[in-house]
Amino acid sequence: ANNLVYNLHLLTGKISQPGCGPFSLTGQPSACGTAREVGTFAHRLPADMVVTNEKHRDICEKKWNIPSGTIPAKIGLHAVAQDRALKDGKLNVYWTMCTNNMQAGPNINEERMPGWRDPRNFIIVSDPYPTVSALAADLILPTAMWVEKEGAYGNAERRTQFWRQQVQAPGEAKSDLWQLVQFSRRFKTEEVWPEDLLAKKPELRGKTLYEVLYATPEVSKFPVSELAEDQLNDESRELGFYLQKGLFEEYAWFGRGHGHDLAPFDDYHKARGLRWPVVNGKETQWRYSEGNDPYVKAGEGYKFYGKPDGKAVIFALPFEPAAEAPDEEYDLWLSTGRVLEHWHTGSMTRRVPELHRAFPEAVLFIHPLDAKARDLRRGDKVKVVSRRGEVISIVETRGRNRPPQGLVYMPFFDAAQLVNKLTLDATDPLSKETDFKKCAVKLEKV
Repeated sequence: ANNLVYNLHLLTGKISQPGCGPFSLTGQPSACGTAREVGTFAHRLPADMVVTNEKHRDICEKKWNIPSGTIPAKIGLHAVAQDRALKDGKLNVYWTMCTNNMQAGPNINEERMPGWRDPRNFIIVSDPYPTVSALAADLILPTAMWVEKEGAYGNAERRTQFWRQQVQAPGEAKSDLWQLVQFSRRFKTEEVWPEDLLAKKPELRGKTLYEVLYATPEVSKFPVSELAEDQLNDESRELGFYLQKGLFEEYAWFGRGHGHDLAPFDDYHKARGLRWPVVNGKETQWRYSEGNDPYVKAGEGYKFYGKPDGKAVIFALPFEPAAEAPDEEYDLWLSTGRVLEHWHTGSMTRRVPELHRAFPEAVLFIHPLDAKARDLRRGDKVKVVSRRGEVISIVETRGRNRPPQGLVYMPFFDAAQLVNKLTLDATDPLSKETDFKKCAVKLEKV
């Protein structure tokens, strides 16, 4: 759908101007900032660089002062492939942060649960709450919430926003950054790098990963004295340098000068977020547009400078039929998604009393005629069954979601109704996005 929307905007010339800004609402908060831009996907590096590009790998390895060849050229496992690797015994240690995979991921019964509960594997979950994923893990690391640490996020309009730590985390909870730093202190380079890599950087022998990745001259050069006397920052005060500032300035270096410019760290604490590219202190409201984007010269109108010819790419992709369609036995389409009151798996929103009262449990939205044909009434309990699993829900024939005949809809926020026991693990061959929107189910009155 996103691809088609972008194509229409490009073909009609309705692009990079007010009212003509197509962008997707990504599935996770800060997915743009802390995944795409930073480069934490299995195929990416900072500032839109990728692991398959030798030049990009070389830039990163030199900046991070790590041996040439440390970054593999092979793309890592995407989310569904990780499940399969755990199940097949090819992946044995799995550490998740900022996600609730056991509830949000597809085909829980067949693809996720077998690998997570395999005694050969060790599963770690960092989370503030006892989510379904945390309860299925071997080790739970209590994790600080966003107001309990200092950090930043980036959203779909390219806006980077910073915040200060506001309160102390309760109990033994620590930020995810603190956890990664402590993990890096436990390993020396000889324990994680083969001899051929160490031979290229012999000065790194005997050093911990903390010294190589975090306590570097570039990252550790900002003193704790830059913090106000009463300013909370647990990580920096423990380590003795302004960790967040050092890491951000190191990261920002990758994007400056070629259309991904970020402002200096301190500028973000003086503004209500800035949209990159930020050049000479000025943010960019409309990218690729003359008069708005500093990388587009006078007279060029629009320039998509991410490509050598300055032109955007229109992808004409073939139709891909559904991996599974209704038949005589499983006679309904199932689509999944959200409701207004709850975000994704409800880890936080279900703990807000007002939101919980407004929508306390998931329901099965169904067309009144489909319900009548199955002798179902609003409020009835119903078993929703696919070829992969089953859940019990409540029939809803009214309300805001009114699916067409032949299709039922269930939100996935309710940990007591794991609708992703039903869904397929089929993925898009290009994006590797899972198809949560269509599979075949049948209904049985309870």
